[in-house]
Amino acid sequence: MKIYKPLAEIKYSIIRAIAEKVSLVNRNLPPEKQIINLTMGQNYIGDPTPIIKRIGWLYKENIRPFLYAPSLGTLDARESIANNFYRLWYNITLDVKDVMITDGGMGAIRNAMGAIVRDGDIVVIDPLTFVYALDSLKILGRKYELYVLDANVDTFFVVPADKVIEKIGEIANNNPDKNVIYYTQFGFNPGGAFRSKQELRRIVEFIDDSKNIFLVNDIVYHLIRFDEFEMPLSSYLSAEGKNIVDCDTLSKPFSLMGLRVGAMITRDQEIFNAAAKVQQYMVVSPNLLACEIWRIVSDPDAFPELKRRVIELNNSLKENLGIIDDLYKKTSLELVSPHQGTLYALVRIPHNNAEEFVDDLIEKANVAIVPGTAFEVIPKYGKSFARITISFPKYLIEEAAERIEKYMHII
Repeated sequence: MKIYKPLAEIKYSIIRAIAEKVSLVNRNLPPEKQIINLTMGQNYIGDPTPIIKRIGWLYKENIRPFLYAPSLGTLDARESIANNFYRLWYNITLDVKDVMITDGGMGAIRNAMGAIVRDGDIVVIDPLTFVYALDSLKILGRKYELYVLDANVDTFFVVPADKVIEKIGEIANNNPDKNVIYYTQFGFNPGGAFRSKQELRRIVEFIDDSKNIFLVNDIVYHLIRFDEFEMPLSSYLSAEGKNIVDCDTLSKPFSLMGLRVGAMITRDQEIFNAAAKVQQYMVVSPNLLACEIWRIVSDPDAFPELKRRVIELNNSLKENLGIIDDLYKKTSLELVSPHQGTLYALVRIPHNNAEEFVDDLIEKANVAIVPGTAFEVIPKYGKSFARITISFPKYLIEEAAERIEKYMHII
């Protein structure tokens, strides 16, 4: 084999594969017959304009060179995040030395996992989650053991804190010479459910009292909420923040996916310093535009408008979720996501073959969604569910719903 063997063993992202297939098919179809692509975890209806318009030097006749930023991000942007961003949303101030600007939320996760996971360590994940975080470890050449926690649709596949504590405690006690790393999402993908601040605090307090248990807390959806915003930073719910990392991005609330605007936050300086090396040798440094965007979204003068835009976005998403919810009244497609906040609708399909259902929907209804199997490593629940991205203009969600309804009535 002439390529790095672990790469041959990694599956191409199911989500990306479907999206790219649809893109190719749509090139040969007239607009009215094109497949509506509701696969990617992107926000098509958010508005980055209030942020971008504040970057004055983008509009000058002579634009200055785009130089390398410092490897951790510019100091003024990091200070702005630490002093203002989470204070404005959650009334909490960070220490600048705990903040690293990264190439998107995925970059933050990669840095954290790359810093912590050693060969032979145990990575613990939720049953339906963003599994591609694990593949970044394989690309880094790490050999780890995997344990998948259990939860079911009754909790929207969010594992209750007591079960998390019981299981990771048991694993850690049985493996005192290994790191046990729990990767979880505060705003859950694909279920659209949030673990409460109280539940998150319980897990954090348990980790505070442990020696070899770590938490990588993926909080990229924390501003996509319909009920109320709750403090998502596990590293600051902790007494000292040892062994805990939070991974954030501006992609979801502000439609900045392609600009790769992320942040990694940890009060554990040993982890921070190791993660900085992962970042330096993987991407050199975050780009200056991303740093400037963080500075702007952390500006108190910009906050009122940005908060208003986020609330408007969430109201639009809630309306779109209602459209999918209405499908249950007309078809056998059952919405199982709570109305907490989400870019997605997780639906139970009428038979237990999600991949076949998705393929059929693309072919016969011209709508593309994602099988639940894209979010699990060990097959169990995913075959019965599918994820629909709802962060599109309302008219497009309505058109997709009509197509799905017609399809469901003929199968």
